Amino acid sequence: MLTLSVGCAQQNPSPPAKPTASPQPVSDSGPYWCDVVPQEAIRTISGLAIPLEENKDGVPATHGACSLRNEYNRFSLNWSIRDGEGALELARENFGKKRLSELPADLGKGLIAFTGNSPRTKPYVAFMLFRCGNDRPWMGMDVSQVAQGRDLVKDFTDLLRIARERYGRLHDCVPAAA
Repeated sequence: MLTLSVGCAQQNPSPPAKPTASPQPVSDSGPYWCDVVPQEAIRTISGLAIPLEENKDGVPATHGACSLRNEYNRFSLNWSIRDGEGALELARENFGKKRLSELPADLGKGLIAFTGNSPRTKPYVAFMLFRCGNDRPWMGMDVSQVAQGRDLVKDFTDLLRIARERYGRLHDCVPAAA
């Protein structure tokens, strides 16, 4: 399951600015949202200090969806062990022209993109296909905003790395590149 959002586009959107200072790094420490992403990491990347409600769905052995919201969704994570190549192809079709970066080869196949759409559509997007034991899971995540001065590519790369490692611990497998 790959969730895509549709909304109104902003006029002349620009990608997130490169950081000007050395911001707090994204690190792996509990508590966690969506079972695999540190709460503090999401708050660091997005700059969101508001209360967020977590909503989870799915079958833990095969697929899942999770969102963090207040008046609208601020962060979403979807994952599955099914049709990873098809999901990757769809992500590249939908976000390839807006791609900011491919993933590092050791992390898996995927991309990080900025769609330029409104915050309600969660315009900052990441997708990853990797191996974990005999499965080839994929994860897609998106966020409504990025805090000023953050390096989106580095932050999403670090967050995907944490999510992949936590996925491996939760599913008793060793994550590796796809």
